[in-house]
Amino acid sequence: MNNRVTSLVAAAVAVTLAGAGTGNAQAVTPAGTFGSLPVATFGGTGIPNNAVMTGGVNGATIGLTATPRYSAPAVTNDGAGTFFAAAGPSATNSAYAGWNFDFYVDAGSSNSLFKLFVDRNPAPGTDQWSMQQIPLGTYQDSWNEGMSFLSGPFDPNAGGEYSFLLVQYTPTGPYGYAEQARVAMNVDVTTTPEPSSLALLGTGFVGVAGFVKRRVKRV
Repeated sequence: MNNRVTSLVAAAVAVTLAGAGTGNAQAVTPAGTFGSLPVATFGGTGIPNNAVMTGGVNGATIGLTATPRYSAPAVTNDGAGTFFAAAGPSATNSAYAGWNFDFYVDAGSSNSLFKLFVDRNPAPGTDQWSMQQIPLGTYQDSWNEGMSFLSGPFDPNAGGEYSFLLVQYTPTGPYGYAEQARVAMNVDVTTTPEPSSLALLGTGFVGVAGFVKRRVKRV
């Protein structure tokens, strides 16, 4: 295949994937130890706890993960703090995503404060953070980006990258706190190609095939 044919194939694929890929938000650097957290149920039953970013110091344990919401498509991961989910609404609530982010906090014997930071904007180069202070003791839950108490707009059909931080702080004085430990993860949400894009890809390959056939006849 000559260079012109190679360029035509590349162009056909690029046009299709341009509307099907993920964005690149200002992602956090994943932090923590990736593995299982057997004590975590994330406030429900049957929620996977074998792929969790864990951390914590001074007797505290904190964890973050991402899981499918009910019967939604599976959420996969790279084993290092980036999770992969499909765009689209939850079957039980059209305002929710088909995936949840899940967190676990056990303050243990520590004198610490815990805060959860949630990025709600998957657009390239941007973040839009909401913050929730986590109650002391042992607290865990499975939340969704579509929940109304997380500030800011949310589109469950949008593709891009969402970031999550769970931070352990220690008091440094009457009003101050210093970070002791954190776990962090990203959720990369991929949209599927539109039918028109798939048709365009097919048309591109048909055109390339015809061009190759004509080239062969001329040789």
